Amino acid sequence: MLGREKWSAQENGSAFVNILGDYRFMSEGHYGSVEAENAGVKVYPTIKESLDAYIVPLCMERAAEAGISVPEYYISNDFFEPPCIVYPINPFMKRHSVVYKSGHVKRIAKSMTRNFKYAICVQKIAEDVAIREYKCVMGNTTCDEVQDIASKAWDLFHLPICNLRVIENGKIMLSAIEPCPLQDLGSRELKLLRKANEWQI
Repeated sequence: MLGREKWSAQENGSAFVNILGDYRFMSEGHYGSVEAENAGVKVYPTIKESLDAYIVPLCMERAAEAGISVPEYYISNDFFEPPCIVYPINPFMKRHSVVYKSGHVKRIAKSMTRNFKYAICVQKIAEDVAIREYKCVMGNTTCDEVQDIASKAWDLFHLPICNLRVIENGKIMLSAIEPCPLQDLGSRELKLLRKANEWQI
């Protein structure tokens, strides 16, 4: 949690915490941060922070440097070896695929690379792993097991609201950070948001 003592506010004490939850390029959240940056207002997240968080290989590199456990991964635009999680690295696709069978590789590779034109990020997994998602609000979640990752992800990327996809295989590893629109928050996450706002009153 970013406390008052760590807040890097402007001289006039103002900062813009963008809670739209989707900061992808050309989204309303993206333009909200752009406008704040152009106006010289300190903003959470910055455009660079949101891009680094959403582009999976960049996220993996920065997360590993920050001490967050991440899976082994590689970049390809063709063949990959299952079992794995495949993320697109192109502006036209948003969905990932979990691939367990080698018979699906060619079809999925062709689709996610747009005929082998764009790169994909392939994360190696074991067949018996659990892949789960958790909503994160200003570095907090409702699950104690992923709290450490949530806190470190907030310190690193400053996304006020996001989804954390994790791989659970004895230990918990960060797989990706994805948008979580404000309206998708449940009652427990909304309580976290209200709690995060209390210090500002």
